[in-house]
Amino acid sequence: MTERWFLRRGEPALETLLQKELGVSPLLSRLLVQRGYTTVEAAGAFLNPRLRDGLRSPFLFRDMDKAVERVRRAIARKETVALYGDYDLDGVSGTAVLYCFFRDLGLDPIVHVPDRLREGYGLNSEAIRALHARGASLLITVDCGAANEEEIRFAQSLKMETIVCDHHQVPPRPLPAFATLNPAAPDCGFPFAGLCGAGIAFYLAWGVRGRLREDGKAAPPSLRELLDLVTLGTIADIMPLEQENRVLVRHGLDALARGHRVGIAALKSIARIEHVNSAAVSFRLAPRLNSSGRLTSALVSFNLLTTEDADRAIELAKCLDATNRERQALESATLQEALALCRNDPRCSERAAIVLASSTWHPGVVGIVAARLVQRFKRPAALIAIDPESEVGRGSVRGIAGVNCYRALADCASHLLGFGGHPMAAGFTIAAEKISDFASNFDEAVQAQLPQSRVLPIYADAEVNLSEFDPGSVTEALCALEPFGPANPEPVFFARNVRLRSSRPFGTGHLSLFIEQNGRAFPARWFQWGHEPPPPSDTAYDVLFTCDLGGGSTAGPLQLRLVGIRPTRH
Repeated sequence: MTERWFLRRGEPALETLLQKELGVSPLLSRLLVQRGYTTVEAAGAFLNPRLRDGLRSPFLFRDMDKAVERVRRAIARKETVALYGDYDLDGVSGTAVLYCFFRDLGLDPIVHVPDRLREGYGLNSEAIRALHARGASLLITVDCGAANEEEIRFAQSLKMETIVCDHHQVPPRPLPAFATLNPAAPDCGFPFAGLCGAGIAFYLAWGVRGRLREDGKAAPPSLRELLDLVTLGTIADIMPLEQENRVLVRHGLDALARGHRVGIAALKSIARIEHVNSAAVSFRLAPRLNSSGRLTSALVSFNLLTTEDADRAIELAKCLDATNRERQALESATLQEALALCRNDPRCSERAAIVLASSTWHPGVVGIVAARLVQRFKRPAALIAIDPESEVGRGSVRGIAGVNCYRALADCASHLLGFGGHPMAAGFTIAAEKISDFASNFDEAVQAQLPQSRVLPIYADAEVNLSEFDPGSVTEALCALEPFGPANPEPVFFARNVRLRSSRPFGTGHLSLFIEQNGRAFPARWFQWGHEPPPPSDTAYDVLFTCDLGGGSTAGPLQLRLVGIRPTRH
């Protein structure tokens, strides 16, 4: 894939209207219009999302009535409820949502989070058997279950009814579950498909709480106090930050900032986070919370999110921090090996997708490394960690805009033992002997989805002159538009004919430098720059960049983050 830069056009009349009616800066009004908020009402609702007005009813889910009634019956009969969550942060935080909700109702649910290496993704019959042996009669899944027809039937055979809370792509046949809450299902009834597992768990809790209030139950649990957990799962799973998700995450960031949960407060202290925004969650909190599920046991993160013991929280936060450092070392080594494989393959640059495999890689980091390769090569990447004993590989795919990873895997299903996921991220298992055929087939499947030009468009929101760049208006726009993520990306700025000064490497493959134009310089970082020689300072460049608030604080200095660079064309 080759990049081509485009500058978005402005709409002066609409921008002037929003600027006048909402009292915002010209820059913010421009960015609002470019995001499709072209009326005063729509832009105002976007800037000030309200919980009361911004969330649609949980009972729009086709099976919500059934799910709520089943939970009410479990509460009335004091049944043992089992929560079965995935080992990534979405599954863990969503499981914590329901655990805390039920705990506040006086229940004591039992929790199972599978071991990534020993049990793999999704439900497994042995775990279900163990939960049944502990007395569970109702099984609620979080961020898994959509592809587990056989295991759900096994639970039925044990007289365990199942409520599936999942958002993964669904098989053509309906699940035999008692109730299924999945916005990816075409007949689910809920109009927004972007909820993650934690979001769906929140909606289930909301539905139950509403019925309990109708029953006259005194002071049912507060839902607002669960929004920090929903936010962790939504941002970590890279869900679109629009509609319901924007409302949930905007208020959830406030909850994270308050730090009412002792585990979150401890982890913020360990990660040295002073100001909580989407970047702090993405790059500081989520990696630590995800590290246990990748390398050890996701129960460490679950326990941190649910503990009420401050001393225990500090102990768990330190454990996660150490595990994350181990994860970073594994990731760095795997990335270097993957890059070497790419360099040694003369056809790598010709392929539509990258497929790499090794028996030395840890399956817990191949997804992260696949994402790093996508950043560098601008094409989908699949990395496979092969178990040398079983000769079975566990693969992770990360994609680009315009390519549906799940559909590409479905096109290769004859080579796979199993697969699942989303359009932008998916996983699969495969026999080692099938990897070569899969690589060819996957490349063809991705190629079929790409435009013939194989051009990846990169859009800039505004062209700026650094000598006139106003950090105050940029800071105002960043704070107003937060949280950033899919469907609400960070603003991208374009500057011509700049110089790169005082460049020096830092971290693993990153570059710190200053960008200068007309005598004014701003500090900048170029992440995933690699280990090539730094660009010469006597050459003029055009750059694309986003802006970070230094130190994650609205009061900190503005720092630029390069997302594109090319020599200036005279």
